[in-house]
Amino acid sequence: MASPRANWKGHIRFGEVTCPVALFTATSSFERISFNILNRKTGNRVRREFVDSETGNGRCVVLEPDEIASAVPDSDKTLSITAFIPCDEIDDVYFDKPYYLAPQEMGEEAFALLRDGMKEA
Repeated sequence: MASPRANWKGHIRFGEVTCPVALFTATSSFERISFNILNRKTGNRVRREFVDSETGNGRCVVLEPDEIASAVPDSDKTLSITAFIPCDEIDDVYFDKPYYLAPQEMGEEAFALLRDGMKEA
């Protein structure tokens, strides 16, 4: 089985300590059942295409990497922890999809300090 792919990579900072981390989806849709739509008469799978309803045009627009990069807002990719709050004070909407945060190379020791501090608190 392949290693999970990080959804996001950056740093987590608490006080003067910073460590590199990666965010992963905690659940997988790998075993999820999905269905195809079939043509009842032929039994063939129906393909969905996105086409302009007026012109029938399904033309693609090609973007260059620098054009895509210019559309992404600037970020230093650092999560700064300023406080901890009890779980019952967090709105349920934020628990819709579970994730986990893991230390990256050279960040294990700092991450362990954060983890242990949270356990003690």
